[in-house]
Amino acid sequence: MAILLFLFWIVLNGRLDVDVLITGAVSALAIWFFTIRFTGWSIKKEKQAIMLLPSAAAFFVRLFVEIFKANIGVLKVIVTGKTDPYIRTIQTSLKTKLARVLLANSITLTPGTVTVQLEGDRLTVHCLTKEMADGLTDFILEKKLMKMEEKASGKRL
Repeated sequence: MAILLFLFWIVLNGRLDVDVLITGAVSALAIWFFTIRFTGWSIKKEKQAIMLLPSAAAFFVRLFVEIFKANIGVLKVIVTGKTDPYIRTIQTSLKTKLARVLLANSITLTPGTVTVQLEGDRLTVHCLTKEMADGLTDFILEKKLMKMEEKASGKRL
């Protein structure tokens, strides 16, 4: 994290003088030590976060694909004027609260669906059509989040 903070400092500053480099290095290290001391962050967690970066990037790429596909579905609903509102409650296998919240927010970001309640491992989702609701039973984003949870917990995939 200290290296990323230092690089961010250089990008924001826009020049490479000795005083800028020294100030940036000292500031980045001070922020990093502060983070470790007062937030419970550790080098182990930092390595874990770095290892999850490719999976997180793949998750967000897939999220954008799902948003695009859902936009086409909503466009069809608008053009045809046929709505069949549907509320579905799904149970997720995700173990961490962070992953469940990410799933709920991803569903809400996808056009035509809104997560109206997240309680424990159950999500209640309002959908414009039954087809959109049926797509939630085998949702690819949930699978990607499960893989990320497995990596984070140290289990083999």
